[in-house]
Amino acid sequence: MYCVIAALVLAVAKPIKAGDEEKKHVMKSMKSANETTTTLQAKMKQRKISSFMEKEVVSKADFFYMKPGKYVLDPSSNDENQYIINNNEIWIVNHKNRSVTVTNEKELNFSQYIMGFGGSLDGLDNTFDIKVSAKEVQKKFGSYRMQMTPLKNSKLYNKLEKIVIYVRDDLWLPYGAELYENDGDITIWEFTDLKVNGKIKDDVFKQEMPKGYQLKKYENK
Repeated sequence: MYCVIAALVLAVAKPIKAGDEEKKHVMKSMKSANETTTTLQAKMKQRKISSFMEKEVVSKADFFYMKPGKYVLDPSSNDENQYIINNNEIWIVNHKNRSVTVTNEKELNFSQYIMGFGGSLDGLDNTFDIKVSAKEVQKKFGSYRMQMTPLKNSKLYNKLEKIVIYVRDDLWLPYGAELYENDGDITIWEFTDLKVNGKIKDDVFKQEMPKGYQLKKYENK
């Protein structure tokens, strides 16, 4: 997946537009939460909608994060790949075929799409046109909708149509994200049961070849 890290935007004398105050407030709060979040656990549901297939593919997984740069996506079914990310190295474990693919391909790092889970918020304005909608009240928290549209001069412009992130105002972390690709494919993530700064064993992030598994070469399709 695509990296969305840039530099802070300099303050200039511009008239304040509608939504600018929400944007400033949300991004400042998310950055603060990101800096104080050392671990995170959540239940994740993923929905993939293909532009050429009518059937929607739904999968579920346990999500783990530990600062700095450690992530695990542990699916509930052996039909789905397990992802173990330890800084720059990504392990893709296929329990069904008993194989492991090791790569540093940044485009596979799902966390980089979901800002707030260890990714930097600094300078997103250099890559995206960002709009934040007014707060909507949910049952247990307030919610902000952040839409990020790639700028024409960014490397994402020809790949992504937009990313939409839903941020809760009690934790200032995303609880949902939608990825719209230019080819029409859509990926939707939903996060529930978020547990912030709880104890996670280091073994969860251990990258170790299971006995009897085959090492495979990653092919970027």
